[in-house]
Amino acid sequence: MFRRHWSSLPKDVSFPKDLAGLGYFLNDQDEIRSITNPDCYFKFFSNKNSLKNANKFVLVALEDIIHDRLEKEGLQKFQLLPENEKHCPIFFNPNITKTARIVIVIGEHTQDLGFIAGRVVNGPGGVAKGSMVSVVQELAKQTAARDDPESPCVVLANVGQKFWWPEGKRPLTIEAAGDIPLPSLVHAGRRYVKELNEIPGSETALAHIITVLNKVHEANKSAKIDIIAIGQSCEVMLQLFEDKKNWARWSHRLGGMLLMGTVFPTDALVNVEFKDFLAKRSRGYLISDEPLDTPLAMPGGNPSLLIDPLGCPCFSGGEQQYTELILIKALKPALAYLQEIAVTPDFVNPDMAVAERLPTDITDEQWNELPEETKPEVTTLDPDVMKEQIKQLRRWKKFEETGLAPDSDSDED
Repeated sequence: MFRRHWSSLPKDVSFPKDLAGLGYFLNDQDEIRSITNPDCYFKFFSNKNSLKNANKFVLVALEDIIHDRLEKEGLQKFQLLPENEKHCPIFFNPNITKTARIVIVIGEHTQDLGFIAGRVVNGPGGVAKGSMVSVVQELAKQTAARDDPESPCVVLANVGQKFWWPEGKRPLTIEAAGDIPLPSLVHAGRRYVKELNEIPGSETALAHIITVLNKVHEANKSAKIDIIAIGQSCEVMLQLFEDKKNWARWSHRLGGMLLMGTVFPTDALVNVEFKDFLAKRSRGYLISDEPLDTPLAMPGGNPSLLIDPLGCPCFSGGEQQYTELILIKALKPALAYLQEIAVTPDFVNPDMAVAERLPTDITDEQWNELPEETKPEVTTLDPDVMKEQIKQLRRWKKFEETGLAPDSDSDED
């Protein structure tokens, strides 16, 4: 009888964990470049087979670099609940016990600790600009309060790394959990097991933030707390303070709040005091094609720009596509807002004129009355046909550059 041993299965692939071993280096502009071709930026999709794509491990190497830089900026890595075997790290300044202001930065749910935008960390802009290093450096220029000239304490929460990896003894993001080593190359993956992979105190983003706030309170029971939430974390902050028990505990500690990329309407909120705080001491930055820091909406929204009631004055983030880039582009004006709150007693958001989009000169009825020959022609194209045309254009471009005719059967784009 034929018998197959587990040992006969092909071993899972492994890759180096440092930039040089993966074929990259950091140039003098703090950008990742290829060792073999320094003019080339990092390219994530080096292999269509995700199991054999070594470049996904560049993010692991970058995480170590970013954490080292954060420590050089004066932050310390702290295990949130060190008494548990399964724990989640955060960063904070050692002056947390004596400062007058603490700024808690809550990133997106998909990001590793210390990252803001991977497309900037591993592309144009560089490591410092695309990570929390730039935020820490900018906050270091501020004062904690009118009577405290020292810079505020910075706390970097870690809502992304919620999956505990037992063999590696560290937390991972859900995406990174799909890349952990498997028993063999033919194994499909690992099943999430709550008893093995759930981290106490960080079961969800909301639970993690509550744990962070409790730890902050243990360290300093009087400092004002500013909050910077990015992307989906904005919704978590609304959920947190909509709860009247949480609001009663933390409302007197809150200084100001920044909601970077919020898209979550607040008209359904019932906590009147929290809604008043949002309107008076919070600010949102949105995806917009308007210039950076252009006022877009008051707390009640702006129908002319199709902006829902987001509860706070909203400004353009200077970014048209990606939520993760808003904090990077709006960093200085956003942090200047928190500084103004910190040094201004009884600060209240001022009234402001917001941008408006003028109505078009033609109504739907007038459009329907126009002759068909005067309307713009709209055509559709079969996606497969368009894909083939694009492929042919790229083959011609390759022929013009190299003089070699591409294989007509090749699937390369």
